[in-house]
Amino acid sequence: MSISRVAVVGAGILGVAIARELTDRLPDAEVTVFDKADRVAAHQSGHTSGIVDSGLAEAAGSKEAKLARRGVELLVPFVSGRGIPYRECGQLLVAQTTDEADRLEELFTAAEKNEIPGVRLLERGELREIEPNARGVLGLYSPHTAVTDFAALTEALASDVIAAGGAFVFDTEVTGFDVMSNEVRLRGRSISEVGGGQDHCAETGDGDGVSGVSSGKDEGTREDRDDDIDEQVHEVPRTYRGDDASGPVVDFGDELRSRFGGQDWFKQVEDTVENLTEKLSNTWSGRGGTSAPTDSPNRAEDSGRTVNGDRTEDSEHTERAGRAENSDHQERTLGTFDLVITCAGLQADRLAEAAGLSAEPRIVPFTSDVYIVDEADTEVVRGIVGSVPDPSAPFADAALVRGVNGSLMLGPNTFVAFGREKYEKRGFDLGDVGSTVKFKGFWKFAAQTAKTAARGARPVVSRSAFVERLQKFVPALDADSVAAGPRGVRAQAMSAEGELINELREDKRGRLTMVRSIPRWGATSALAIAEDVVDCALEPRR
Repeated sequence: MSISRVAVVGAGILGVAIARELTDRLPDAEVTVFDKADRVAAHQSGHTSGIVDSGLAEAAGSKEAKLARRGVELLVPFVSGRGIPYRECGQLLVAQTTDEADRLEELFTAAEKNEIPGVRLLERGELREIEPNARGVLGLYSPHTAVTDFAALTEALASDVIAAGGAFVFDTEVTGFDVMSNEVRLRGRSISEVGGGQDHCAETGDGDGVSGVSSGKDEGTREDRDDDIDEQVHEVPRTYRGDDASGPVVDFGDELRSRFGGQDWFKQVEDTVENLTEKLSNTWSGRGGTSAPTDSPNRAEDSGRTVNGDRTEDSEHTERAGRAENSDHQERTLGTFDLVITCAGLQADRLAEAAGLSAEPRIVPFTSDVYIVDEADTEVVRGIVGSVPDPSAPFADAALVRGVNGSLMLGPNTFVAFGREKYEKRGFDLGDVGSTVKFKGFWKFAAQTAKTAARGARPVVSRSAFVERLQKFVPALDADSVAAGPRGVRAQAMSAEGELINELREDKRGRLTMVRSIPRWGATSALAIAEDVVDCALEPRR
């Protein structure tokens, strides 16, 4: 396979790790990373708890368990050599009931088979030797579980890509793929052309980009961003909506209503979404168009351009009704490549469908709130103390985490997101909400996890109720010391049957390889996953 030009779509930790792996394996190839954000790790990778997971919850002998182990083996020497904060603090899962104790014993058996070093069960009296404030009937302890700074790790990986001759093109949204026999042509547009860009105002980080990483254009040409963003309605550029953007009305459908309409959690979701939909109808209709973007919009190709993210002159424009500011949006050819790999995270299903691949698994976004504890009370735990994973309540896990700087975080408090890239408290995206509520797999998942569906469907779970859950196994936690912290959005892959997909899945079409889902602790395994994905991409076609 002759490869001289390679593109990676997505500048999260996995996309950058893949780009780095490509520069190692293909030293003579030109590697370019595209992202519609203005920096690396703008979304999931920059909004994590920092836990370097040891794989306690992975099935014995599974590929995910092997990726977690391999990921740590690669991660530790890398962060040590780069001076990235890394602290082995240990992880303690605490059982409160006999049922939870039984699950802990099952996890312990799997952990031993997965060769997690030092893992052991702790009886009630032994818990306090590890965590003096922990209370429970049984504990599972992994002494080598650590915390690190994954955003800093992503930046260090990006620096390696730059040093090897690679390039980063930010503020550029990939919108389409032309897959040919031995190459792939990328189409896209500059975010500045669409009008307004995205809201990257998450509640963590300072928004700085990677030092020394080129965005492919002079800093002086980047348009100043409007800091006064409407928190209630902010229509971001979208790679692919498909049939999800037919208008402001989000309809649950008679079938779903007949099946679940009598349940409280369904009523809560229905009332919340329909009230917000009605409130935003006038805003939507006032944007200068009533027709939705089609699955295959007319595209104006622009030949002979350099891949630099700059706006260039073009005689053709693609008119997209229902988009920001009612402006024409210019799509152009970003380049033709011998190999393309996408790691789009929250937009993985939309990009896959735009490339002509299956729409499944779908991405259902879940918002994860993290709380912080006053400095005076950070000593309440020494490392990581968490609840026992419950397969019937996959988003009910919660933990107290001492970060790399000694701070104490509580989380995640997880619920269905009202936007794939919405971090502000009142963020709402009609297309994203429509994508979730029209997906029957989501409702099947909700039905299968009925006992937790209500808390998972509410737009906000109270901070006090969340803290009370944590106080069951750490009674010394003072609720008055807890304040709001950062918020992240998790890309959860889900099947049409409502099954959560927490494994590595890749789709391949010619010279195009698309990462469709990754393990839950993908940041920990990023360097190992990069090896696997590049193996898949470079494998000769059968």
